[in-house]
Amino acid sequence: MMKYFTLVIAAFLLCGVSSCHKNGSPGPASTSIVGRWRWVKSVGGIAGMTATPASNGYNLTQVYGANNTFKLYKNDSLELQSKYSIIRNFKYQTQTIDLLKIGDDESNRTDFTIRNDTLYASNMLFISDGFSSVYVRVK
Repeated sequence: MMKYFTLVIAAFLLCGVSSCHKNGSPGPASTSIVGRWRWVKSVGGIAGMTATPASNGYNLTQVYGANNTFKLYKNDSLELQSKYSIIRNFKYQTQTIDLLKIGDDESNRTDFTIRNDTLYASNMLFISDGFSSVYVRVK
């Protein structure tokens, strides 16, 4: 159960930190998911809880490879290794979203957006009491 919770949190995390140049103007940001992402927080669930590395007592890092490999680290220990796929411009009801799927399980999919080296992910479109998560790109 804890591994599933960790995976759910990891798959649906993302926050609002932007990258800047020294002069204060926004720097160029990549919309590619390839790279390392550090968990900032997750919000949701039936109780509307907020989970952070400080409140949970561990750090999570997601690594997305250019060859569609996915690795999830909990406090620098490998917790999960799988493949990922992205479906761009997925039509869901009245919305067009990008979907991230980790592994072969169709239920393990999340809508995601990348802005200013911040990854926002949510499964709330598919699960009414799901989680929204925030990750920041590790440079």
